[in-house]
Amino acid sequence: MRCLKKCAWAFSVSAIAAIVSISQAGASESSEPPVLEMYEKVGMSGKKVTFSGAVADIDVRFPFHSASVVSGRWEICTRNDFRGACMDVDAGTEITSLKKEFGFFTRVRSLRPIEEAAAPAAMAAETPKTPEIVSRPRAAAQSAPVAGGAPAEPVASAEAVLRGHKAHFFKTPMFDGEPIEAADKSAARDFCREAGFEEVQFSEAVARGERQVIGDLLCAEPTRNP
Repeated sequence: MRCLKKCAWAFSVSAIAAIVSISQAGASESSEPPVLEMYEKVGMSGKKVTFSGAVADIDVRFPFHSASVVSGRWEICTRNDFRGACMDVDAGTEITSLKKEFGFFTRVRSLRPIEEAAAPAAMAAETPKTPEIVSRPRAAAQSAPVAGGAPAEPVASAEAVLRGHKAHFFKTPMFDGEPIEAADKSAARDFCREAGFEEVQFSEAVARGERQVIGDLLCAEPTRNP
């Protein structure tokens, strides 16, 4: 009888220790800091940028084309300040193509861990909501993009656009509603990269008033030699 009591007591202590150990392990996992990896190219390839907190205005030279959630839950949005089209993703999620999820002419411009997404009620009440513009064309800029500057979101004109498997033809490529200067090769490359392609395969200068702008632009993936 004494042995049974001692054995039962020992088993009880062991069980409690196991429960505490499991609880501590669970707390450790849940308290793991959020980490999100964003990649330059599809399929989690190319240059990688790692985020561990909220960024309301992403300042990265190249657009992101894929993502991997290392830990935590994240909100990924197509406009600054966590607006536009947003997606919630959990730990372990891999997005091989952000363009397929958000649309061809989109770019991830803000992101944050889910626990940081809820703003205080008082602040929300004080700040009037700005109506979201789902489709526009954007207002025309005063000048074309400066070579070497950060590219704006490309907006295709209403004229003909043709997309193939590994290339995309733009009859009138534009940045912020403004044609690309024919001499600005850097802006043409940025436009293609923003659209998800690596190279400018062909471009043609056309006259627009007294300016020479790019009238035809063919963006494509690089040719791989067998």
